[in-house]
Amino acid sequence: MTARMNPARILLVSNVRPLRVWKIARRVTHEIPGVEICGIVQRPMQKLPLAQQRIADGATRAKHWFYSLVEEFMHWVLWWTHGAPRNLNGARKFTVERLAEKCGQAGSPFLLAENIGDAKVLEFIRQQNAELLIVLGDIPLSSELLSIPSRGAIRAYYDEHNHNGTKVGESLQIEIEHFTRGSKTAFTIAHLKMPLQPYDGLAGITLKSDLIADDLLLQTAIGLQTASQVKTSKVVMEWIQRIYSPYLTQLEPVPTQTAQAKLSRQRFRSEWKLSVETLLFSPFASARNWYRRWRGHYPVLVLAHHLVSDRPHRMGISTENFWQAVSFLRRHYRIVSLAEAVELLRSGNVKVPTVVLTFDDGYADNFVNLRAVADEAEIPVALFITTQPVEIQCEFQHDLAHGIKGALPLTWDQIQYWGSQGAEFGSHTRTHLDCGSADRTKLEWEIVGSKHDLEGHLGKPVGFFAFPFGNPDNISSDAANMASSVYSHVASCSGGENLPDKAGNHRYLVRKNLYSDLWELELELQSVLDWVESIKRRFRFKRVEPAISSGRATATSA
Repeated sequence: MTARMNPARILLVSNVRPLRVWKIARRVTHEIPGVEICGIVQRPMQKLPLAQQRIADGATRAKHWFYSLVEEFMHWVLWWTHGAPRNLNGARKFTVERLAEKCGQAGSPFLLAENIGDAKVLEFIRQQNAELLIVLGDIPLSSELLSIPSRGAIRAYYDEHNHNGTKVGESLQIEIEHFTRGSKTAFTIAHLKMPLQPYDGLAGITLKSDLIADDLLLQTAIGLQTASQVKTSKVVMEWIQRIYSPYLTQLEPVPTQTAQAKLSRQRFRSEWKLSVETLLFSPFASARNWYRRWRGHYPVLVLAHHLVSDRPHRMGISTENFWQAVSFLRRHYRIVSLAEAVELLRSGNVKVPTVVLTFDDGYADNFVNLRAVADEAEIPVALFITTQPVEIQCEFQHDLAHGIKGALPLTWDQIQYWGSQGAEFGSHTRTHLDCGSADRTKLEWEIVGSKHDLEGHLGKPVGFFAFPFGNPDNISSDAANMASSVYSHVASCSGGENLPDKAGNHRYLVRKNLYSDLWELELELQSVLDWVESIKRRFRFKRVEPAISSGRATATSA
């Protein structure tokens, strides 16, 4: 089987959420030369697996109707408080009807079918003259169905229904299978095991396994363009070894002094304190927001975190909690990239509440967990990379100082691949240096050297830099001047808002904490927590910082 598909006609058969189908269709046409999507067969939403339905609805779990009503009321209150219109990201639900609309715009025939094996579906596939089927989801493949496409069918196979009862320490097996024309015997192109983690939930596992499966399906489709099953299998397995194995290997059980039996508390302030702060400051925040709307002068808020992880880590947030936070942000804030943020600030006109999501250090967990959520929500993210741990593949020193082992950094291959998918990368020094130092030689090696490291591997200029630790005491005047001289924009974690101004150069960006608790996150975004701290300092009350632990998004890395 070595004949070349040129041009190839690929048809998608789906039992998954419509948005995933459309994203696969876009990736196939954009990343494989000479290929067209000649049709899509989709099952109705109510026929999809439960996890697929929940993710399509933007939820991780089912809610009682009463809590759903309360949630909708709170969203209405927030829209009023923000003084902002709804649907800032154009984030209406991606329904089956919307998928059909997108297919019509792209000129790809679409068929909605409850039973994939019925005569209507078979005739549809014949009419489209499909050469290869990409099967998404658990769908029975009949002999008659497999006899139609000249180059057979590929699908990702894994148990997406029964992993709910899987225990930590077990693995979810993902396999890419290829059926040649007319054969019901599958040839396994590639396979990998994804070890399940303590904080994994149904939606989180589904998001991650779907992301991995889609990557592998695309690599398989690329390989089958010019090669046989055996050669394609070799190439895809080598790709897995380069791209995914560094992430998967670190998930094996590793002794650590910080092992936890359950997810740590997600809220770091008591409910009564949050209630008092909300009642006292909400009227001021609301009046300010309506004034900002009138002037078109909302700030651009840059949020800082470290890693999305489903295993214990003092600075981690679980995949499902991050998915909930992103779902909240998409309803009330426009989410933009760092580059877009700078352009908005320079325009002097920001008409809606706007945020940027940034992640420091460069943890490998982010390659799957963060990327799965960002890909599903179709939002940009920026990562500030500490380059030396990436270069030598060792744990971060600030983790080892707290007894945390096994949390490895990204690899250069992962960074390059993620960058090709649209992620932004900036520098975070070479060794995560405290830049309060006055040693100019050391500062130059760290600040300028990390820029050279990133640019050498990414093959393009790097214009953003974030100071490790990020507080004023961690940034000497020499460090600030040096960073400003070699980077177009420099960020710290001192808190505050970035306000639009045509006259400003906006070289210096301030960042806030990305809290996993939505109540605390909203108060942080509205600067209520900054106001509280200002009052405490005025009356000389000493602030007691909560310990950095899993579930808290902190601005400092150690």
